[in-house]
This record gives sequence, C-alpha cells and structure tokens, in this order.
Amino acid sequence: MTIQLTKSDLEMIRIAAGDLDQAGFQALVDGVRSRLQKMIDRGEIKHVTANNVRAAVTAELAKDK
Repeated sequence: MTIQLTKSDLEMIRIAAGDLDQAGFQALVDGVRSRLQKMIDRGEIKHVTANNVRAAVTAELAKDK
C-alpha cells in the first residue's frame, strides 16, 4: 500500500520545498512517502499525522547536507 498524502500534506511539503523545481519537489514528495511508509512498516506509527509529515520533510531536506 502506498501512502496517500492529503492536499494539506502536499501543500506543507510545497511550502517547505522553497525554490525547488518540479523534479526536486517530486523527489521530496517521494522521499517523504518512503520515510512515512518505513515508519509504518517498523511499527513506529499507526497512521500519518501532520507532525509525522513535518518530521519526514525535515529529515529529507537535511539528508543532503
């Protein structure tokens, strides 16, 4: 099952993406989905909340630094 992000989740990611181009934004969304799916698979979370999305976005943006 693929994580389905809500419109507000995607808007939150778009705002955090800043000046990323469309490809960069899509890569960020894919990375966030992957992180959230791994959290669910490991049993860390049962369902996705806005705070989970924020944490995943922060981790994805920081991974290249």
